[in-house]
Amino acid sequence: MTFLSALQRIKENQDETLSFRHFCRAGICGTCAIYINHFPKLACKEQVLPYVLSGQEVLIEPLKNFKVIRDLVVDHEVIPQKIKELSLWVKGSQKEVRIDPQLSKSIENSADCILCLACQSYCPQILESAYAGPLFFAKFYRLLLDPRDGENKKRLIQALEGRLYNCLSCNKCNNVCPKEVEPATLIRRLMLVNVEAT
Repeated sequence: MTFLSALQRIKENQDETLSFRHFCRAGICGTCAIYINHFPKLACKEQVLPYVLSGQEVLIEPLKNFKVIRDLVVDHEVIPQKIKELSLWVKGSQKEVRIDPQLSKSIENSADCILCLACQSYCPQILESAYAGPLFFAKFYRLLLDPRDGENKKRLIQALEGRLYNCLSCNKCNNVCPKEVEPATLIRRLMLVNVEAT
């Protein structure tokens, strides 16, 4: 049984007012992210049994650093709004651009982000309002290296404006990402790209 199944059973049998988000149930939409014992997890992937066998009390909470709407549901509309504001999608010409296989592999991880917000929620530096956060730096990195994007140089400027160098290098975002995007690693690579560009 996953935590999502457990939450659904609680809603059906004990508290019909319990609110939580879910959609795909396959660990690819990111909507069911919650805190389980102070650590962000995807409820649809995290198994209940290991917690039961350990005999430990289980604490379930909504994601941190986001306004709680109700129970386990947080308001994360600020994220898609920011993505739109920064135009964080490939903006290139209509002509076909071939990507070198080695380059494609290097940006593959950054493209795997499912917007579950685990990294943004767990990052201690996110309390600084001007700090973009690991989710956005992963996006900047991907677009900066993608030859199809017509605004590559702009991505580095966006990263610097998002206080790239304020990263604490604590690797907490790496540890919580369910898709192993490794935002902290990408942040360090962005810093190297900036050094090479100056």
